[in-house]
Amino acid sequence: MKQVLEKLLSVKSIVTLVMTACMAALLLSGVNPGQDVLALFCTSYGAIITYFFTRKDGDGR
Repeated sequence: MKQVLEKLLSVKSIVTLVMTACMAALLLSGVNPGQDVLALFCTSYGAIITYFFTRKDGDGR
């Protein structure tokens, strides 16, 4: 159980969960943030998710 919590609280997981929550809140809030803001957030979200889930642990970075 302790290892599961350690993995969940890793930086990778925290950033992923926060970005996913922000994306969901942005899409479900009904507020129109503007096309430029939405495009920037979606691009950043995609880049972060791609980086964290394609990176291998222990590759020296």
